[in-house]
Amino acid sequence: MHHPSRGEVWIATLDPVVGHEQANTRPVLVVSVDPFNHGPAELAIVLPITSVAKRVSSHVRVDPPEGGLKIRSYVKYEDIRSISTQRLGRRLGRVSPATMAEVEDRLRLVLGL
Repeated sequence: MHHPSRGEVWIATLDPVVGHEQANTRPVLVVSVDPFNHGPAELAIVLPITSVAKRVSSHVRVDPPEGGLKIRSYVKYEDIRSISTQRLGRRLGRVSPATMAEVEDRLRLVLGL
């Protein structure tokens, strides 16, 4: 069983998906708080990370080696999902506090917080 922490980047299997959800096995950023991540539900709230620059200028850019990523990537803050920690493969690394703050700002906007 995996115990991810907020701000960590993990490889996760996101399939099966529906509609425009991000698919495949890919990096994700854990955004839920550690008491939730380590709780009995065995869930984590994550944001998929893609290496494809989309026309969404507000995606949060992450440059390697931050987060253990090997290529420039983008956090898709609008594709929030709760996943079982059983979907997590291996931990790649952790994003900087500055990157996490930028992600939090985007989440506040999309969630109206």
